[in-house]
Amino acid sequence: MNAYEQLTAIRDQLELNGAHEDSIALVEKFVARAESERLSQTSVPQIMMIRHLLKQREAIDNYAIYNDLQELMSEHDARRQSDDDVRPAYEDNEHHPRPHSYYREQKAKEKKK
Repeated sequence: MNAYEQLTAIRDQLELNGAHEDSIALVEKFVARAESERLSQTSVPQIMMIRHLLKQREAIDNYAIYNDLQELMSEHDARRQSDDDVRPAYEDNEHHPRPHSYYREQKAKEKKK
């Protein structure tokens, strides 16, 4: 999703969370700025957009905006954590080196050629 789509998704999430009006106004301001990127093919992660919004002067100066954006960050982290927890139990992550006999066989095959 491009920047415009991410910002509109953030605005929708803020509205669902019952965020402060100032938070929604800040995101609306950035949505207006990103209007030119509406058809862009450049993908921007949502977490990056939230971090960018958190660095803005309005967010730093206003506790309501900062807290609303931090809530979105924690929701994003919780989703990411739950995605990591769903890994299959049978997945093997250990390194299994090949035995010396494998390399001996490879060497023997190369000599025969």
